[in-house]
Amino acid sequence: MTALNNKKLKKLLKSKSRVKIEQNPDMFYKEFLKSTLFIPVIAVGDEDALEDGDTLDLQIGFFDEDNGDRNIYLFTDTNELEKAGYQIKSIAVNMMELSIILSQFDMDFNYIVINPYSVDSYKIDFDEFLDKNNF
Repeated sequence: MTALNNKKLKKLLKSKSRVKIEQNPDMFYKEFLKSTLFIPVIAVGDEDALEDGDTLDLQIGFFDEDNGDRNIYLFTDTNELEKAGYQIKSIAVNMMELSIILSQFDMDFNYIVINPYSVDSYKIDFDEFLDKNNF
């Protein structure tokens, strides 16, 4: 699996850094948008039937929570993926590119959750995220 270097973003996500994020959200978004994170994906079609040269269509995986929220999960590294306690198929994607993709979705989401299984997980309101990126 691809190794990602998101040390600055992970440092910002630490509980003790939350005040910095609240006081200067632009600093957070600047670091977030230049990051590459893992996003869960679901294969559309039969993966086992693929042959050399075939392509596989992928769909972004989202999570419907018990409270009715529909969230997108992102992971800063493989250690954070492993905290889920079950296998998650994922791809590494640049957040600026992902923000463009997400702005074109017809589906409503509530939050983007970074490292959802971590003590330092962080929720971003989806509409605020789109507004910050001028979509």
